Amino acid sequence: MKSHGILPFALTSVLITTLSVVANEPPIIDLAFTPEAKHVVAVSQSGIHVYSWPKLDHKRTIRTSALNLHCLAFSPNGSHIAVGGGVPSEDGVVEVFSWPEGEPVTRFDSHKDSVRSVVWQDDVKLLSGSIDRDIKLWHLKKETNAVSTLKGHSRSVDSICLIGNGSILISSGADQSLRVWDLEAGTLIRSLNQHTKPVNVLRLRPIRDGLPMVASAARDKTIRFWQPTIGRMVRYIRLDSEPLNIAWTNDGDRILATCVDGHLRVIDPIEVTVTQDLPATDGWAYAIAVHPHDHSAAIGGINGQMRRIENLFTRKTKIETR
Repeated sequence: MKSHGILPFALTSVLITTLSVVANEPPIIDLAFTPEAKHVVAVSQSGIHVYSWPKLDHKRTIRTSALNLHCLAFSPNGSHIAVGGGVPSEDGVVEVFSWPEGEPVTRFDSHKDSVRSVVWQDDVKLLSGSIDRDIKLWHLKKETNAVSTLKGHSRSVDSICLIGNGSILISSGADQSLRVWDLEAGTLIRSLNQHTKPVNVLRLRPIRDGLPMVASAARDKTIRFWQPTIGRMVRYIRLDSEPLNIAWTNDGDRILATCVDGHLRVIDPIEVTVTQDLPATDGWAYAIAVHPHDHSAAIGGINGQMRRIENLFTRKTKIETR
C-alpha cells in the first residue's frame, strides 16, 4: 500500500483503497452489496461482476443479453438479482437471475429504450424506469407483458424508489421533476418541480420516526430533501460539483454523494453542510453502495475503477492506494 497522506478532517477517519484503474475499461455504473454482505456486485457494459468484500478480488462475471447495463437490485428475500439496460433508441431490457447461482430466470423486454432504474416491490414483483418515459410493473410469473404501465414523465425516467409498504412510488428524471404515484390505483398523486436541471437519482432515507424522506440529486448541483407524501421540499444543499449518485448511511444521519469531479462528499441533511470532501476516483464517480453492517462503502467510476472506503466517522483520515 502506498500512503497518500493524512487529511485533517475533524472527527473522521476514512481509508480509501483502489481495485483498479484500467484505461478503456467501461465505467462501473451501479453497485450493490449481496444479501450476506460478503460480496459487492457491479454492473457495466461488460456485464455483472462479483467481487469479494473487503478485498475486492474478482470472483466471477455473469453474462447478460442486455447491453449497456445501468442498474441492479436484489429482491427483498435475496433470491434474485435484477439488472436493467438496453440499446439506446431501440430497446430496454430487465433481466432477472437467481442468486447466488446467477442462472437466468426471466427477461422483460417491452421497453422501447434503455432501462435506467429498477426496484423490487416484493419478492415476485419489480418496477423499471426507462428512457422511453414509461414505468412498468413486472411479475416473475408473467413473462410476456408488463402488469401495468405508468405514463406521465415528459422525458427519460432515470430513477425510481418505493416508500411506505411499497404502494407509493417516487420517480424522477430528465424532465427535472419528481412524481409521486399511487401504485394500487395506477394514478399520479403529485409532481414536484423545484429542480432546475435533470434529476440523476433518488434515495429513500432508512426508516425513522415521522414522515418518509427522499433525497434527490440533480445536474443543477443540488441535493434536495423531500417529504413526498405531503408534497414538501424540506431543504436543499448546492455542491461545488454535480452529484451523480447518492446513498444514505445506515442510520440515516448522513448522505454520501459521488460527484463529477471524482470526490466523495459527506453531507449532514439537517444542517445541510458538507462535513467531508474526499478525493475518491480519478474522474467521474458514478456509483456508491453502503455496507449494511459497518462504516464502509464501495464506489465505482470511470475506467472500471472500484474504491473501498473504510472507517467512516472516526478520528483520522488517511487515503491509501493499492
